[in-house]
Amino acid sequence: MGYLFGCLFDVDGTMVDNHPFHRRAWIELGRRHGLPIDETYYRENIHSRDNRTIMIRMRELFGSPDLPDSLADEKEAIYREIYREHITEITGLRDLVAALADMGAGLAVASNAPSENVDLVLDGLGLRQQFAVIVTPSPDLPGKPKPDLFLRAAACLKLEPSRCVVFEDSYSGFLAAEAAGMPCVAVTHGMSPVSAGYLDRTTMQIRDFSEITASDVVRLISPLLIRRAAD
Repeated sequence: MGYLFGCLFDVDGTMVDNHPFHRRAWIELGRRHGLPIDETYYRENIHSRDNRTIMIRMRELFGSPDLPDSLADEKEAIYREIYREHITEITGLRDLVAALADMGAGLAVASNAPSENVDLVLDGLGLRQQFAVIVTPSPDLPGKPKPDLFLRAAACLKLEPSRCVVFEDSYSGFLAAEAAGMPCVAVTHGMSPVSAGYLDRTTMQIRDFSEITASDVVRLISPLLIRRAAD
């Protein structure tokens, strides 16, 4: 039997409020290598982007075409080191995930983060076994705001995009969900002011997962699924 519907979760800022640790890691990387990365640069050129895009912009804006991709790998190692002991779910995540699974949802992670970072969070929260699909960018799979990650996750769950709901905290995720034709629940707990300007592109807004039930999620797709999930 297949899944009745799908729920696709972003990780950074959605499952966990870890953006401050990413910011600290990028600024520390800049300090180590003499790069002008500060809070303003992070907000305008790094936040919510995948590492490939970040490095392209860094080479252009710093006039340094030879900056290696290994800098992004170093930053991620810094991030994992400083965040490992601070992993905490955004309120209500575990309970909602369990309720969605009980209702017949296929659960997937679709994140711009490197797979090692996703592993860190899922293992730290003890949620890995709940997610049937984990999708992150690769050379043939661009990150958000392109819709490819969400479309791949839906395909892996063997569901039409219209039968999937996205949980996101960033403007790039909002735009990707819109392009994929999926309703999007915005998690505003740690949302940046930049992303808050895109909330009109989302279907529903919650501060944390205590403000939504599994039945609420199903209603975003189809009232018919409510009856089927209850049977």
